[in-house]
Amino acid sequence: MELKKIIIHELIKNRGENETELILSDELININDNAIGLVSTLNKSFNTDRIFHAIFDQSEGKYFPEKFTEYLQSNRDNDDFITYTRNVISNLDDQVKKINFATGGYFAFCEYKINGYDFNSVFLIRDIEGKTLERTEHSFTIESIEYVDTNNLAMACRINENRLEEDEINYLTLTQLKQQEISDYFKDWICIEQLQSSKEYTKELYNIISQIERPQNPETDEEYEIETFRNLVYGYISTNPNKSVNIRDLSQHFYNDPNTISEYAHENDITIDTEFRYNNRELKKFIKVEINRDGINLKFSRGAFNDKIRLSDEADDIVIIESDAFARALRKEIAENNENENLEN
Repeated sequence: MELKKIIIHELIKNRGENETELILSDELININDNAIGLVSTLNKSFNTDRIFHAIFDQSEGKYFPEKFTEYLQSNRDNDDFITYTRNVISNLDDQVKKINFATGGYFAFCEYKINGYDFNSVFLIRDIEGKTLERTEHSFTIESIEYVDTNNLAMACRINENRLEEDEINYLTLTQLKQQEISDYFKDWICIEQLQSSKEYTKELYNIISQIERPQNPETDEEYEIETFRNLVYGYISTNPNKSVNIRDLSQHFYNDPNTISEYAHENDITIDTEFRYNNRELKKFIKVEINRDGINLKFSRGAFNDKIRLSDEADDIVIIESDAFARALRKEIAENNENENLEN
């Protein structure tokens, strides 16, 4: 990780009260091992939390996106970063005064590069035990990261600057709390819009399951065959009465680790929410199709249909298979059969 900037502001507010106190920093935190360790730990906690993806709501009057855009168009020096963060946290202070259940905490604004991507993130940290953060006259010092873990990360938003610059969708990633009313004010502050559909996420899950290293079959101690694994995933997902997929639960079930699938998605830049409603049509691609007619037995996964196998538009009795590997195997089989027949004759 290359940490470029970090500043922390504290917003003090108790649940059930409408009074707030905002303690603004005037200086960035010095970048040292403790600062890098803190941001690395928070970023790692973010990756293992329940997340969803979005973009900025670009309609008129959306404060956070406007101020962030102003910062991107500035010289992006330390003073510009301080101004941007002080403006948006002051805007949040105005909003939470009206929200009875909202609570405050430490807001860490960070700018860093990791795995080749530039990020601007906001981490809301609460309940830090020990001497982790110490307030100074103009800022904070980070004394230790020993007590910072996933439980301290209350809410967070990570902005992928590369995706934003290339006008790709879902450049925002946010944590999703189970207490919807608590996370809503954070989302309203960031000003987000969600675009991705259940169909697209189900497609992405199919791609992940098709590419990720497969778990071991407990009966054979060998890796599951790809078709077997897809069928097992289909069976697990389709039995959910809510018609939803929870990536962490799915990962725990098959890998005995709730983070395996989400970490693979993150490492391979695959956008997928931690929890989403699945699309029935796309989910059926996980199970294979088997047809036996006219002495021809054709078996393939539904995911291959319209990709490697498709019906001809020109005639009802034509099926087109486009696969170099299949064609080579068929030619080899025919050649070996012909060779055997010649030897017998």
